[in-house]
Amino acid sequence: MRTNEERIAAMHARAAELQREKRKRLTRLTGGISIVLCLALVVALAVWMPQLSVALPGTPEGMSASIFSASGTLGYIVVALLAFLLGVSVTVFCLRLKKWREDQDKEDHI
Repeated sequence: MRTNEERIAAMHARAAELQREKRKRLTRLTGGISIVLCLALVVALAVWMPQLSVALPGTPEGMSASIFSASGTLGYIVVALLAFLLGVSVTVFCLRLKKWREDQDKEDHI
């Protein structure tokens, strides 16, 4: 037979385990929703960009990056900067997510 202290300790351990499982499910759900939303955004932009280039007057055929400026060179620079900023933001997001997970794991072990 277990003592009351052992039962309480087992109950707390089980509650902590259930919290970890719940957090893992939530993290997986959030990650899956984020992936679906990002793919939907990419597809929407892929569909919208050609229509935008046709709608803008004076944009020659095949100069997609120049929709941001009258100059083709400046348009390519803008596209490169946007891609760089996207990469930086995704990297920062992933690092913060990793730190948050580590903090949660430390909290669980306390």
